[in-house]
Amino acid sequence: MNSSETLTLSLDNGWAARLDDALHEAVTAQDADLGRIAGGLIRHGGKRLRPQLLFLAASLGEADETLLVHAATAIELMHVGSLLHDDVMDGAATRRGAPSANSRWGNTHAATTGTHVLACAMAELAHLPHGAVSAVTEAAFTLCSGQLRETEHVYDTELAADEHLEIIRMKTATLFGLPCRLGAELADCDPGHADALFRFGQHLGIAFQLTDDLLDLVGDPASLGKPTGTDLRAGVFSYAVLRALRQNPSGRLAALLRHENLTEREAAEAAGLVRRGGTVDLTRELVRTHTDRAATALAELPEFPGLDALADMPRRIASRMR
Repeated sequence: MNSSETLTLSLDNGWAARLDDALHEAVTAQDADLGRIAGGLIRHGGKRLRPQLLFLAASLGEADETLLVHAATAIELMHVGSLLHDDVMDGAATRRGAPSANSRWGNTHAATTGTHVLACAMAELAHLPHGAVSAVTEAAFTLCSGQLRETEHVYDTELAADEHLEIIRMKTATLFGLPCRLGAELADCDPGHADALFRFGQHLGIAFQLTDDLLDLVGDPASLGKPTGTDLRAGVFSYAVLRALRQNPSGRLAALLRHENLTEREAAEAAGLVRRGGTVDLTRELVRTHTDRAATALAELPEFPGLDALADMPRRIASRMR
């Protein structure tokens, strides 16, 4: 397929249909039962932000469509596998507006399926050049380290805000920066341009996670497709919560969060204390800082077909906070 056809696929949403087919084929090829559980999460969609970032970044140059689909499939499967494991670790009841795999099938099946999905992601890497494989595997190591660090700080009311931001960088921003850089590299772009796209993705990922965490405090459950207050009850404290704890280390908020198994009423009280403490606005300011940095990184690039869509992503994240 020539480069103009590749570019059309990348930008007209044709990539989304190809990706869905590739995802289902990847998870069902080896084991139908594991594929059925994994396929449930895939069928419920999600934003597909990471594959979209890859295809848009690749439009800066010329890339083979088949390689892009394999790379996008690997990255999305890494994300899906991490969600399955996250839900087991957090005891989450819902995911993407539907019952989570662990609540439906049990922790053992969900964790095993998560590992299966990650193995399927690795199988997709066999189709990619060595440099791309190295980039994805390095990202996987970073993702796992970030998850471990988060787990080590569950219910930690003394966690430093800077350490929390580093966990976000490792656990979330890694899978935003990776597709941006990988898309550019598979399209043989200038290394400086690939680096700018990587920085764009990193800042976008941090802004995305900060906003997602904030919505757990102030969002509408119906719009989010999941209940709010789940992070508080799971002992995973967001930037706004940690900043509020620093303001009054011995206050009511700290007293609530120092014990596990918050009731819904206690979680609601804790969320209200955070909202009244002003740290929600501090988080919004930090989100704007990172969306501005993402925009600055994009400004280093020449015009290319995917630029406007990439530039719109920080604006979409900012609009989620309203």
